[in-house]
Amino acid sequence: MMMLRPRFAVKIVPAAFVFIMLMAGAVAAAVTVRSPEMLALQGRWVRTDAPYVIELSHGQDGALQAAYFNPKPINVGKMETAEQGGLVQILIELQDVNYPGSTYVLTYDRSQDLLQGIYFHPVSKQSYEVTFVRQPTSQ
Repeated sequence: MMMLRPRFAVKIVPAAFVFIMLMAGAVAAAVTVRSPEMLALQGRWVRTDAPYVIELSHGQDGALQAAYFNPKPINVGKMETAEQGGLVQILIELQDVNYPGSTYVLTYDRSQDLLQGIYFHPVSKQSYEVTFVRQPTSQ
């Protein structure tokens, strides 16, 4: 009997690998606030397929912080960043009703000013390829 793989299966492996590296602290070097890529991440990011929003800002301690909206606020349980091979990666773990342990593993594409990666929703056991675009600041 031949088993079919979901279209996203190949992309989950790298995202899972990044997630493991972020969790273990192995190989991935911490990104400092002074990194141009880290400074570029600040702002409001909107998912291209739904009205979900990530707001990234630097806290008083200089660490990058995340807020998540769907459209109401969803608790962010963990936010981690790493830089490896010139790529900035972020892990956002949600901890709220209907989102227990849901995770985004995203890579910042500076040339296109995008956040792209995988969203995993453990309740439904589904993974999705996602893209976030920067929402322009109001003038």
